[in-house]
Amino acid sequence: MYVGISSIEIFLPENHSLKEKRQATRKIVEKTRSRFNISIMEINRSNLWQRAYIGFSVVGESIDQINQVVENVHSYIESLYIGKIIDTKTEIIQMGNEI
Repeated sequence: MYVGISSIEIFLPENHSLKEKRQATRKIVEKTRSRFNISIMEINRSNLWQRAYIGFSVVGESIDQINQVVENVHSYIESLYIGKIIDTKTEIIQMGNEI
C-alpha cells in the first residue's frame, strides 16, 4: 500500500480580503473532495489574502496509481479557474512490507 501526500500553493488574484480567500478556498476544497473522494483541507492558514495552501492525501496500490490521482487533482484544481497553482510538493510513502 502506498500513501501520496501533496501540498499546493495557489495564487488567488481576484481576492481582496480574507473573507474572499476563505470562500475561494472552501469552494476548491469542497469541489475537489466531492469529485475525487480524497482527504483535503486548507493548511498553513496565513493572513495573506491572495495565497492559499491546500493539502491532500491519496491511498493506492501502486506508485503509478498515486501519481495519476495526484496529477488529476492538480489539473482539476487548475481547471476550476479560481486561482493559479504556483507550487506543488508531493511525497509518496510505502506502508507495510511490500515485496
